Amino acid sequence: MKMYDYPAPNAQKVRIFAHEKDIQIEYIPVDLINHALRTPEMLKKNPLGTVPFLELLDGEVIRESRAIIEYLEGSNPYPNMLGESPLDKARIQEIDRLVELGLMIELGHHVHNISPFFADKGPQSSEASEMALNCYKKNLKILEGLISGDEFIIFSRPTVADCTLFSTFTFAESIGVKIQDDFKKLMSWYKKFGRRKSAKA
Repeated sequence: MKMYDYPAPNAQKVRIFAHEKDIQIEYIPVDLINHALRTPEMLKKNPLGTVPFLELLDGEVIRESRAIIEYLEGSNPYPNMLGESPLDKARIQEIDRLVELGLMIELGHHVHNISPFFADKGPQSSEASEMALNCYKKNLKILEGLISGDEFIIFSRPTVADCTLFSTFTFAESIGVKIQDDFKKLMSWYKKFGRRKSAKA
């Protein structure tokens, strides 16, 4: 199978997840800047015009990063990274959703309101950018209070929450956001998880 890829957080999250599970995927780089996703061939594979998306050997296509992760977990259940018991699944999910909705999405709102790349997509607002970063900081405080600062966010093994948070922080660094640097437990975790081979995937 192969994944259409781009150096962005959702794709990185899937790469980390797959590496932790030792799943072999062929990664196909896509030139988003030059609208490679908008060709008829690409739109036939993925009408959403987004990456990542996974193409299976039989031609079946799975779109959206979380859907890909669910497929990879279901096809390769060990090591478990989404939770086995109902409670474990809930604990992992609540942290992962906090990271995705409370951190990643807010960074996305910030970028959409400051980057020239998105200037033709709609009105941009410095106030909206500031509000997004304020929400990002608020949710960092919440997450800081929920974790230990050890190598893994939750439990004593890697989960999807580690993949999501690591890709969120690398994205924050790439756009010059350093608010997270003030949170000691989060930075302790970030440095430890960053030493794993999967973090270089």
